[in-house]
Amino acid sequence: MSYIRSALLIGKNDSVDFHGAMMPDAIVFDMSSPIDEPSVSATLENKIDQSKGDVVSSYHVRFPIGASHDLRVKLYPIFSENIDAVWIAGISETQQVRDADVEIRRLEMEHGIKPGTISLIPELNSVGTISELDGMLTAVDRVAAIALDLDSVYADLVVTNSGSSDDEFVQRHILAEVAMKVASQNLLLVVTNLDTHLSGEKIKMIANTGGTGILTQDRDSVASLNHEFTLSSEVIDRAQTVVDQWSNNATRAQEGGVTLQAFMRATHIVGLANRVDAG
Repeated sequence: MSYIRSALLIGKNDSVDFHGAMMPDAIVFDMSSPIDEPSVSATLENKIDQSKGDVVSSYHVRFPIGASHDLRVKLYPIFSENIDAVWIAGISETQQVRDADVEIRRLEMEHGIKPGTISLIPELNSVGTISELDGMLTAVDRVAAIALDLDSVYADLVVTNSGSSDDEFVQRHILAEVAMKVASQNLLLVVTNLDTHLSGEKIKMIANTGGTGILTQDRDSVASLNHEFTLSSEVIDRAQTVVDQWSNNATRAQEGGVTLQAFMRATHIVGLANRVDAG
């Protein structure tokens, strides 16, 4: 799956006409509406088919958590090789990740798509899900990223009145804890922010605390997100050096203090940078 600095959530009536710096890394189609679902599915399917060749964004779909058969019912009408990832908002248990994997695999096989092609992105929105995160990260190979609804997790944790400085302090700690776990598995961490316009300060806080991108409904923020979450040349050069050392002589690299985990992490970072360049 491609690197996600900016993910733009759109509905059935929203345009997918993007150009240049305004191009999000991922276009995420909102499938949460309970009203006239067959019509919504048909409209989004047409949008994907018509625009797939015109833009370089990856195409994702986002559903609220439900029973596994509900996922199949919603996903089946728009399922195709053009879908790059499935987001499931509100996942709270590791078994739900496994169930989603099974349903997506069945659909892949029915459509002649190589199993494992379509990525899965669990979206966490409560304190309880954080304790389940370790299991979710390793439950299935299909998980390519974790989405974190940071504001919802914070609201679930803090029940007293607090000042804005306290809000950022606690949110930073929540994000850091999740980011450490996600990064240890070399996965992406996308923060969900759908309710408000993103301030530059919050974008920087997320970028500086382990987030790799943001899901937003604010089209005007896409260029800023693409800029803020682009990997720095220093980080890429450092990672490339580790990869080169290991590739040239793994034994010597280990003697010099490079661990297998460091090599895998560096490989992941170089891969992310190459995917951004390719996009």
